[in-house]
Amino acid sequence: MSQVESGLRITAAWLLGLAWLGLVFAGLGLAFFPDEGKYPPVVGWVLLVIAAIIMVATAQPWVKAFPGLLGVATINSIVTISTGHATNSRSVLISRPEAVVATLILVASSALSVSFTARKLSMVDRIAFLAYASCIFWTGVAKHVTLPAMGIAVSCLFFAWGYDRIRRRGGHGASHDHLRGSASSPADPMT
Repeated sequence: MSQVESGLRITAAWLLGLAWLGLVFAGLGLAFFPDEGKYPPVVGWVLLVIAAIIMVATAQPWVKAFPGLLGVATINSIVTISTGHATNSRSVLISRPEAVVATLILVASSALSVSFTARKLSMVDRIAFLAYASCIFWTGVAKHVTLPAMGIAVSCLFFAWGYDRIRRRGGHGASHDHLRGSASSPADPMT
């Protein structure tokens, strides 16, 4: 019975994740590509704000999937290096130098993301994930900003990781280290 309950919880989580993604895509579509006046762009922005609130509020459970998603994106980027085009569209040509830089950024993002799975997320972590997702979705609506947006995204993760390290090693976290364990944990690849 517990396996059935676990399976139902996982299925519900995936369905809710897909519903959230649908909310984001609907918001992006309405905000950036208005449908001939059917809905004003402000409706899209409202949907995006709702999606952002949901993302920040529910970040702790889904952060465990983040390294896996970034790993898949890294593999896609490696394929792009060898093929010279986007993995999902042969018509979207991507230069090899751009693909190499994107792959390096994704590798760094993947390495940083693992450290977030082993701790309770702070508000700084949650905002960093929101900024990361915003930058990635930004590349979907403005193709010419891909590398700058990816650079901003990984910088947000690096900032949150660094903030946590400083907080745990000195100042705010020093008196509570005995409750959290040591600053270096097996799940933190950056130590």
